[in-house]
Amino acid sequence: MEDGHICNPNFDENIGLFAVFDGHGGLECAKFCEKFFEPKLKEQPDYQSRKDIGKALESTFLGLDRILMTPRGMELMIQISKEHPN
Repeated sequence: MEDGHICNPNFDENIGLFAVFDGHGGLECAKFCEKFFEPKLKEQPDYQSRKDIGKALESTFLGLDRILMTPRGMELMIQISKEHPN
């Protein structure tokens, strides 16, 4: 299966987090999001203040996208591919 997912009913106080990340033909990106989405979301100022959860979700996706375009992001993708061989 090429999807990643989060099923965390206890993400935060009175907040659950559920997500499916479709691999669209590649497992690494979906698993990357599965692994890093939760901590990145909790870092967002809009999430911490509960000011704008929608903006916090958007900022999280954009932040993960930026990470993927760095050398460190590529290292993480290689590591994930080794952890989940086809």
